[in-house]
Amino acid sequence: MSHEDPTPEIADWQASEPETLAETKVFSLRRKWATSPNDPSRRGEFVYLDAPDWVNVVALTADENVVLIEQFRHGTQEVTLEIPGGGVDPGEDPLEAGLRELREETGYEGSDGRIIGVVAPNPAIINNRCHTVLVGGVEAVGAAQLEGYEEIRTKLVPLSDVPGLIRCGAISHALVIAAFYHFDLSGGE
Repeated sequence: MSHEDPTPEIADWQASEPETLAETKVFSLRRKWATSPNDPSRRGEFVYLDAPDWVNVVALTADENVVLIEQFRHGTQEVTLEIPGGGVDPGEDPLEAGLRELREETGYEGSDGRIIGVVAPNPAIINNRCHTVLVGGVEAVGAAQLEGYEEIRTKLVPLSDVPGLIRCGAISHALVIAAFYHFDLSGGE
């Protein structure tokens, strides 16, 4: 016996034009009023972050090491172990952005790169996407070219160590874990 959910089909809410509440270097805080298409009495205020897309880069050396970085994160007030990444500039292709961020943050470049996954970092409160770029055959070609307040230390770690680093919490950044999941889904190629 099948059970049909009596809830009406979920559809897009009708929203007002967004109002900017605050502008920062990395995002804008916006507010809009939205009404449910299923029940017009359900109207409310919704606040969200308007941010550019991001990229994360799984970069592998010829001998199966992954390029990781350590940096202090002000949100959690701790040093994290992550993969290189950053913002996609206006008009920039996410693959291009990933290759640029890898070079800027680590001094490494690779011969090939491709997008292996895309996630919505937190669709409840932010409107952007994070693209995962896989780059193989990377090697150091120069010094990192850090921007602004970036302080980054590059580490090469055997790819086989990554699951243990996630399991023990040494890698805890959700978008980095999602990137390695996309890597696994891609067959590591």
